Amino acid sequence: MLEILEQHHGCNEIHIAEDFKQNGTGRIWIGGVGNLVRVDSPKYCGNIYLEVMGGANVEIGAHCVFHGQSIHILAPGHLRIGLGCGFNGHSIIQMHEAAVIDIGKNCLFGGDTMVSTSHVHKILDRETGERLNPPGDVHIGEHVWVSAGASVWCGARIGADSIVGKGTYVSRSFPPNSLIAGNPARVIREGVTWEF
Repeated sequence: MLEILEQHHGCNEIHIAEDFKQNGTGRIWIGGVGNLVRVDSPKYCGNIYLEVMGGANVEIGAHCVFHGQSIHILAPGHLRIGLGCGFNGHSIIQMHEAAVIDIGKNCLFGGDTMVSTSHVHKILDRETGERLNPPGDVHIGEHVWVSAGASVWCGARIGADSIVGKGTYVSRSFPPNSLIAGNPARVIREGVTWEF
């Protein structure tokens, strides 16, 4: 059963599809005020945890598959998960500082993947105090496959129809139809696509 908890009733705009409420399992926690949360009808939802805190905008499209996801939007920002995305096994999406996470439609995420807009803890230049690891947006194009164990970090922009290899760390831009792998991530092959 899906449990929905709201800290400040009436101070947020929440639209969750009825079949998601009735057939999904897990917990949705809305804290703070000024949140806009829209969750459309999933294809399947097993054990999701969605936490939204203060001034966030969360949009989850229809026909998605969730199976053990932890989504933490703890800062004013925007999360969009497009139509028909699939999340297999435990994975994490997190936003600890204001930013945007935009995931296009029909994407696939393997188990133990992570999407994050910051490293949470600040790394500073000792002399100047300049932050060396600022937060940043994450953009994942349509029909992208993020393989098991891969992580997508602030500053990442992955073009449509791309594949991110197992265990890859992505934190910069890559063109569409790329096979991306390694640490640091690089294009292994261009002109590819993939099928479900």
